[in-house]
Amino acid sequence: MAFKDVAGNVRIKRILKLALERGRVPNSLIFCGPEGVGKKDMALTLAKALNCLNPASDACDACDSCAAVDKGAHPDVMVIAAEKQEIKIEQIRLLKDLATLRPMTGRKRVFIVEDAETMSDAAAGALLKVLEEPPPHAHIVLVTASPFLLFPTIRSRCQTLAFAAVGREEIEEILLERDFDREQARIMALLV
Repeated sequence: MAFKDVAGNVRIKRILKLALERGRVPNSLIFCGPEGVGKKDMALTLAKALNCLNPASDACDACDSCAAVDKGAHPDVMVIAAEKQEIKIEQIRLLKDLATLRPMTGRKRVFIVEDAETMSDAAAGALLKVLEEPPPHAHIVLVTASPFLLFPTIRSRCQTLAFAAVGREEIEEILLERDFDREQARIMALLV
C-alpha cells in the first residue's frame, strides 16, 4: 500500500511525502486520532517509503523491501503491540536495543508502537531515553487514539500528526475506484 492507497487524511500524506522528498522525516512521531482512520496503515506506508529500494516520496509497492513490509517480514520494521492490554518494559527495552543497531537490509529502522497509551509507566520511562537521543537511522511512530494519556515528556519529544475521520464521500470514491457500482459504494459508505 502506497500513500495514494491510504484513505483520507490528505494533509498528513502531503506532510509525510514532503518530509520524505527533503530527507527530513522526524525520528519520533505520534499518529493520533479516532480508531479506524488509518493511523497504522499510514505508519506502515511510511516504513515502506523509508526503506523502499526505489526511493522517492512514496513506496513503489513493487520492490522486495516493500513486499517484505507488506508481509510483516522486513527485518528493519517492527510493530509492537500490547501484550495482555499493556505494552511492557521488556518490549520497549528490545526496541531500545534494536534502535541502536544499524539497519540490516533497509536504509532505516522503523518501530511502530500500536496503542501507545497502554505503555506501563516503566515502559514509557524506557522509551523516553530513546526519544531523548534517537539514533539517526531509527524512526519511532507511536500510534494512539488517546495522546493525552502519554507522558507529557514523550509528547514533547515527538512530532504529532492528528488524523481525522474519513468522510463518506471519500469512502464512496475509494469504493468506486475499486470497481464497485455507484449504488453499492453509496450503501457501503453509509454503513461505515
